[in-house]
Amino acid sequence: MDVRYKRDLNSNYMILTERGQEEENYEVRMVTENRIGGFLPCVCQKREGCTEYYYEITGKQSMNLMYERRKLNCRQLKSLLKDLEKILEAAGEYLLNPDHFLLKPEYMYLHTRTEKLFLCFDPAYEGDMREAFLDWAEYLLGKLDKSDSDGIAFGYELYQSALEPNFSLMEILRRHTEEKESEPLYMRKEPEEIQEEPSEKNGGWKDFFRKKNRRPQIEDYVAEAEQLNSGSMLFLREQPSKETAYLGEDKKEGLVLRSLNPEYPDFAVGSDTFIIGKNKEGADGCIASPTVSRLHARITFDGAVYHVEDLNSTNGTWVDQVQLNPYELCPLKNGSRILFAGAEYEAQF
Repeated sequence: MDVRYKRDLNSNYMILTERGQEEENYEVRMVTENRIGGFLPCVCQKREGCTEYYYEITGKQSMNLMYERRKLNCRQLKSLLKDLEKILEAAGEYLLNPDHFLLKPEYMYLHTRTEKLFLCFDPAYEGDMREAFLDWAEYLLGKLDKSDSDGIAFGYELYQSALEPNFSLMEILRRHTEEKESEPLYMRKEPEEIQEEPSEKNGGWKDFFRKKNRRPQIEDYVAEAEQLNSGSMLFLREQPSKETAYLGEDKKEGLVLRSLNPEYPDFAVGSDTFIIGKNKEGADGCIASPTVSRLHARITFDGAVYHVEDLNSTNGTWVDQVQLNPYELCPLKNGSRILFAGAEYEAQF
């Protein structure tokens, strides 16, 4: 499966290319002829020797990008699970196989304003929804805000449920999206016979992850476990902040984006990844313009060359008067003119 992105006059698309001519079956007709809630709108085109699926991603960002710099709280986590539950219910109504969903953060999209979840249904993809959900639950656990006690306890409980053998995905989703009026999650106690075993172990939460050989990488997320008076709390290890990273290495004297409009600031790109947008929470360089998207573009440095790529923005990114397709890497040279929607900059080295 090959992935590429394209922008036309009105829309942005993620294009999945499957080698070989796929027969037009029931599932292809369902996803291309209907607009199903929570499904990325899809159009199928056949070319010589391959089949292409065009998924419209206008006004959306991939989950991988949306939470690259942000942390996930309990409310957002519950909202994602509720959206997934509705999508799977819709798939059942249309008799669609859920194993064809690409349940990976880079293919899962969120509406930029509402953060509603949209999934990519690829009729040619053969996966395992249960295994994919477990991997996704692990990903979400690593994105949780460690200061949100309810979110940490909820995420841990979700991941633990997904580790159970022969679990029912819909049952897990329904159980974890029910509105509970009792005390916060971290205040709740398990029945005595269940709580006794973890309390006898040194480390509790950490030991739970260590004994799961099938997912050893989860240990990367676990930093410490502290016992509270009313329960347990899991803390996750954060990546070093930008300020801390600069203390440990020489700051590069590299790219400067010089604003050609006095209303907008200049930017010194001092890291290997620099995101530009109007969302102060998720962007390194903030441009307070109504035409600039929340996460508009990204500058990356590969050790030799700086590149700019459009992050599926609404109004586009241009380099030297050439508009970029979403996620297309364009090398920068000294004097390159970059237009982030209506904000123009010049690259200086």
